[in-house]
Amino acid sequence: MSERIVFPALLGNDRLRRVFAADAAAGKSAHAYVLEGPPGSGRHTAARLIAAASLCENRSDPSRPLPCGSCVSCRKILGGLSVDVLTVSRGERATLGVGEIRTVKETLYVTPNDGERKFYFIEDAHLMTVQAQNALLLSLEEPPPYVLFFLLCEDASLLLETIRSRAPVLRMERFQPDFIEEWLESRFPHPDRERLVTAAHLANGALGMAESLYRDGDEALENYRNASELVRLLLAGRRSETAAFASALPLQAKDRARLRQILTLARWALRDIIADKRGGTLLFYSAKDGLPAYAKKIPLRRCADLIAKLARAEEDIASNVTPSLVMTSLAANA
Repeated sequence: MSERIVFPALLGNDRLRRVFAADAAAGKSAHAYVLEGPPGSGRHTAARLIAAASLCENRSDPSRPLPCGSCVSCRKILGGLSVDVLTVSRGERATLGVGEIRTVKETLYVTPNDGERKFYFIEDAHLMTVQAQNALLLSLEEPPPYVLFFLLCEDASLLLETIRSRAPVLRMERFQPDFIEEWLESRFPHPDRERLVTAAHLANGALGMAESLYRDGDEALENYRNASELVRLLLAGRRSETAAFASALPLQAKDRARLRQILTLARWALRDIIADKRGGTLLFYSAKDGLPAYAKKIPLRRCADLIAKLARAEEDIASNVTPSLVMTSLAANA
């Protein structure tokens, strides 16, 4: 008998599939899951798939995918139409506070409208205050049998241990840049190659983020180009050209975060030169295109020295040293 297809709409994430498939086969599920991953990693998609699978009208038929995607229950949940899927959001606030969790407690014992279960999607759970987490803990300890919680977060370690002990942590898979490149190529006919490579390498392994960067990442593309050019000039040892280029970068106080990203990307590029010589995976340059010709004969010691200087420059900017002074010093001493 062929193995049942679980979550056909979700790429990769084999561990998540195995965990839920085992629970489904045993006729059980947790009453809460922590879904951890960077923005765009598919946390919301996974939550909706688990919710749909738990109510799928064909869930007892092993010949059908899980969720089937075609029954009334699946269509409502996957289409965002179910009144039994409740989202808890922090809105424009920096944290998720007790007030938002209070709304959960107020509605917790209201029975589902459409099916046997209802679901709470708690967004940015890693930004819950300690007070909010303690308030939620009471609901996680003894929820009604029809309630399933999804805590969507970037870093599960920021949740209280008491929260994590009551909900299995499922980490969304991070994809390698070369896989993301191929995935983007399949979604965008005749893609802009430079833009595609940039999106794939800046997405932190998240497919959704890669798609967003490809569509709207103009600033990210410019940062990537600036980092690439900075590395080329540093490796060439052209101090006057490096100084002139550095002076044209975003150097205002409001641009500190952006300048630090450029320096971080430059470190990634230099790290790739070392990795390439040792048979490692590329993070900045495209695995398909390989290193630029000028980078292939650079000594490893030179790369390591420049990586250290770029890291110091990032630290200086983070310590509020004037960005123009930092870049002038970097150009003069590289």
